[in-house]
Amino acid sequence: MTRADAAVQLPLFPLSSVVMPGGTMQLRLFERRYIDMVKNCFRTETGFGICLIREGNEAGVPSEPYPLGTRVSIVDFDQGDDGLLHISVHGDEEFSVLSYAANDSQLLIGEVALLPERAPTAMNGDIEVLASKLELILRYVEPEVSYAENRLDDADWVCHRLLELLPLAPPAKYELLQMQSNKERLDSLAALHIEIAER
Repeated sequence: MTRADAAVQLPLFPLSSVVMPGGTMQLRLFERRYIDMVKNCFRTETGFGICLIREGNEAGVPSEPYPLGTRVSIVDFDQGDDGLLHISVHGDEEFSVLSYAANDSQLLIGEVALLPERAPTAMNGDIEVLASKLELILRYVEPEVSYAENRLDDADWVCHRLLELLPLAPPAKYELLQMQSNKERLDSLAALHIEIAER
């Protein structure tokens, strides 16, 4: 699967949270459609797409996703003490959803276009302030959420982690996701004047 493809098929997993390129997410699966999806991903050595929910819930009848998401690959799995399938995924690349439909097992299958990599974003004073706030957020969420390397001097990494971790309402988060550059996203986040209390 490459960006040269005009459109590719991906199973879609609508969630109330997002994962961005370079990020990780832990999922606990109990619905048959998603367990079968994971088995198929292993069999075909492919990933799936995670989208933010626009309407509906994470479980039950298929939800309506926002038309943007991130293709993820499965990096680890096991059966948890709760008997559920636990998987860890890594965010690979962003995509736009061209169309989607539920299959016989009520799994959403999307026709998606992988988005080109964004030009690197330069650090500036406002982004350094956001990086300091992200550092505080990471102290709250670790070890439940952790990264192999905290790249607080990388503006794009800072942007992606803030989009994942900030508790914004889905419409507000989607407004940021659909922006054309991480610089635009970061400028909008800086304008929110986010306050994080020291632990």
